[in-house]
Amino acid sequence: MVRLTRLSYNFGSVWALKDVTFNLGKGEFLFLTGPSGAGKTTLLKLLYAALPMSRGAAEVCGFDLARLHGRHVSLLRRQIGVVFQDFKILPKKTAFDNVALALEVRGMAKSLIERRVRAVLRVLKIEDKSYVPCERLSGGEQQRVAIARSVVVNPSLILADEPTGNLDPGLSRRLMDVFKQFHAYGTTIVMATHNMDMLAMVPSARIIHLEGGRITLDSSEQQPPEGVHR
Repeated sequence: MVRLTRLSYNFGSVWALKDVTFNLGKGEFLFLTGPSGAGKTTLLKLLYAALPMSRGAAEVCGFDLARLHGRHVSLLRRQIGVVFQDFKILPKKTAFDNVALALEVRGMAKSLIERRVRAVLRVLKIEDKSYVPCERLSGGEQQRVAIARSVVVNPSLILADEPTGNLDPGLSRRLMDVFKQFHAYGTTIVMATHNMDMLAMVPSARIIHLEGGRITLDSSEQQPPEGVHR
């Protein structure tokens, strides 16, 4: 699903990522951890082609990012659901319209859009806010709209950048349950988080820790203590 080889990226003289190498199989759940400025957001942006390749090699959902041009960027993004740190929802549009837009651009029939959007809003406990403009929703409700928009398309890969950052612990747990449901159906998930409590909610997940743009820990390369099974 994701293959990275010595991936590096710089902003001028500052290297945000340095020689990042790992493979992620279909259906894996990966937590990206590390302090602010470690390179987590930069890595996610590279994975959905929001930043151009700089050095190294990267393949995502079968697409070679170094050779990605024009319509192939759109084809890649059709397979990826992204939950942005700053939501990126349309404030004047309703919650329903924001989520429906992800299906409309794919040319889906209106009747199917209606069913899919209502179902995901129901799961995320915001169906009663369907026709409220997003600018009138709380930060937590806006975050749930952003998550609904990312999962309604049934993506092969979900990239989530601090998806529970503005939520209370109870709602964070419920949203993690939603991510776990999609993971159970085979969706690959990469989630950047500062919240170590999230890691305990998916004990089988792989953890990659970044420091200064480098991988300093990859749990898949560590052997568990004798008698302990992953």
